Amino acid sequence: MTEYKIAVVNSSSFGQVFKEHWTELEKIGTVDRFMVAPDITGKDLAAKLQGYQMVIASVTPNFTEEFFDNIEGLELISRHGIGFNSVDLKAAKEHGVKVTIVPPLVERDAVAENALANLMSLARQTPAAAAREAAGHYEDRANFMGHQFNGKQYGVIGCGNIGSRVAELFHLLSGGMPVLITDPHSRAREGWWEQNPWAKLVSLDELLEKSDYISLNASLDEDDYHMLNEETLAKTKKGVYFTNCARGALIDEDAMMAAVKSGQVGGYATDTMEVEPVPGDHPFLHDDHFLVTPHTSAYTYECLFGMGEKCVSDIKNWVSGKPLVRELTSQL
Repeated sequence: MTEYKIAVVNSSSFGQVFKEHWTELEKIGTVDRFMVAPDITGKDLAAKLQGYQMVIASVTPNFTEEFFDNIEGLELISRHGIGFNSVDLKAAKEHGVKVTIVPPLVERDAVAENALANLMSLARQTPAAAAREAAGHYEDRANFMGHQFNGKQYGVIGCGNIGSRVAELFHLLSGGMPVLITDPHSRAREGWWEQNPWAKLVSLDELLEKSDYISLNASLDEDDYHMLNEETLAKTKKGVYFTNCARGALIDEDAMMAAVKSGQVGGYATDTMEVEPVPGDHPFLHDDHFLVTPHTSAYTYECLFGMGEKCVSDIKNWVSGKPLVRELTSQL
């Protein structure tokens, strides 16, 4: 009988909230948790995971070509999430490693709702006001003027699985106004446009010029990297608010800070940063025009349970010879 070894890498949630998921894996083999630096080299990561046949992987680290060139015996990487830009799929396939992800619908509501929750919290100055009250300064409450949401123009950049749900929530919040959409990859959910005629497809420039509130939901590739930069931020409607639950590198952080300082951007709420964990001296953390949360958009009980179930089923299916669900390397 094969003695399987399973590594859970950089996930602080798998098997913690729903301990039954960890117990299920222990019926299959030895399970160990690894917490490594997000920027660990592929060679060093391979050295740590040598001898493990299966990996449950979080948002970080990156499983690069160098990693696959130096690892032996690895069979499966099950992503504890829907993103896969942290895994070099081509290198994985060349080395015979299967890569799976969580079905998009598992995270759809949780991430979309968090994008809205963060946006509303920032625009109403909720965290700053709560902190001042906790410090015993009720008399400062007039300093925390916010903005309303009804009747405002909303925009969504990237209208795939999660972006389409954000658009639906925005439409309800706006009082029925059209929601402006731009999709760099034209990956909107099949049939979604026909069902929601209030979604208006426009250029990125038009969306930036007209929107009061904008959600970033684009995927990250070389074309999307720093899509919001000094040039594009200068095109926004003055005082616009952004929320980002997609990828931190969609924005140029220096340009965003400058735009906020100048008043061009009213505020930026984000659950994802270009470098995570975020250094304690990062200027976004010390300015009330920013709200930074630690990549917790998927952290609802319902979503985490579904994500954990998928990873456990991946490993069970693999060891029993059953087909894998949402397996990416077979599509290359």
